[in-house]
Formats: sequence, structure tokens, C-alpha cells
Amino acid sequence: MKKIFCALCLGVSAIFGGEITIFAAANTTYAFGELVSSFNEENPNTKVNVTLGASGGLLTQIQNGAPADIFMAADMGFVQKAYDSGFAVTKPVIYAQGALAMFSIRNVDFGKGIQAVLGLKSISIANPKTAPYGKASIEALKKAELFEKVEKNIVYTQKISETLSQALSAADIGFIAASSLYDAKMSKYKEGVNFAFVDASLYTPIDQGIVILKRAENNAEAKAFYDFILGQKGRAIFKKYGYNLPK
Repeated sequence: MKKIFCALCLGVSAIFGGEITIFAAANTTYAFGELVSSFNEENPNTKVNVTLGASGGLLTQIQNGAPADIFMAADMGFVQKAYDSGFAVTKPVIYAQGALAMFSIRNVDFGKGIQAVLGLKSISIANPKTAPYGKASIEALKKAELFEKVEKNIVYTQKISETLSQALSAADIGFIAASSLYDAKMSKYKEGVNFAFVDASLYTPIDQGIVILKRAENNAEAKAFYDFILGQKGRAIFKKYGYNLPK
């Protein structure tokens, strides 16, 4: 009986004392510290490794064999591709809906809304081919009939977090994930002076999706993190960082 009990103890230790690797969209950067901290309150022995980047690039890494357990994309299309191609074992589910904002440290008239981009020399936007927020930015400019007028002034970055970096340095304005505005370091910047939210009617809702990947099919810790993200505590954290929540 003692041998059986010891074996069970070892089994539990193996399940709840390991590591999981999350591949997540760059726009979640600002929320992830709190997400991991909150998850570890109930799962203190699970080490959570996080790789952040453009969703398209992360998907390519996954399809090339990168050792990830969960994929949290900025677009449902990327997690759907992971599922359809056999790299994910759960159907894509929306974990949050992202919002788009414009940010600048220059003298930009945000009272004009998205029209504020007119006359600016450099507009930072994430690559629309790999970054859903970049795709939404271009969609908003086109719907506002501004894209052709400012196309020559657009500077593309590889991921959404880089547009904020550029807007804080060289670019006149950056189309950013609204979630970045809720980072403590951004508290000194003011709405209407340094940033404005892009009218949500100008772009398709940014449904962000999550899947458990093939390598974590039987990983209890990965399932626990997945459930946490979709549960009450995970949803509350995303709401705190400016995301909308799926019903």
C-alpha cells in the first residue's frame, strides 16, 4: 500500500510541478504579468514560460515544431489554422476582444479622430499580414477613406508592441493595442492629448482566440491555465487592461 501511495504522490508532483509554454500575441504583453501571477496563486508549482510576438509569426513557429503548449492569438483566423492543420486539439474559443487606439507624443489634434493622421510624416502600424491589430488599422484607414492619402507615410513594424515603441520615439503617431494604455508606465499620458481610441465601427471586432496545442493534449497544467484564461479571474484581468469580453 505504501508503494502505491508513493507512486501516486510522484504522479501528482509530475502533473503540478512542471512547466508550460504559452505562445501569445504581442498585444497581451501588458496583461500577462498579472495573468501569470494570478494563475500561480492557485498553481504555485507551475512555471509559466511566455513567448510574445506577432500571431502569424508564432503560428509559423508552431507549425515548424516549436515546443508550445497553448496558443493565444490576436485573431481567430490564426488559431483556426492551427486547429485545421492538426496542431491544436481544442476548437478555437474567444478569450478577449481587442480594441485599437492611436498614440503620439507630438502635437497631434486627437479631436479630429482618425483624421488626425492627415499631414503627419510617419505613421507606425503593425504588419497587417502577420499582426491582426495592423490589419484592423489598415481597415480603419480604408473605411475612413484615408489610406490612399497616407499610405506613403506608413512605417510597418513586425508586431503591435513595436508601434508603441516607435510612437514614443521616432514616429509621429502609432496605431496601438488599447491594452498598452493600461500599463502603469503609461499613466502619465492623457486621452485627447496623447491618445484616442479608434472608432470601433471602422474595423471588424478583434476576436482573440485560444487553443491547446497537440503537445499538451494530456497536460493537466496546460488545461488548468487554459481554464484560468477563460474563467472569471482571467476575464477580469483582461477587462482591467481594456479588452472587451465575449458573452
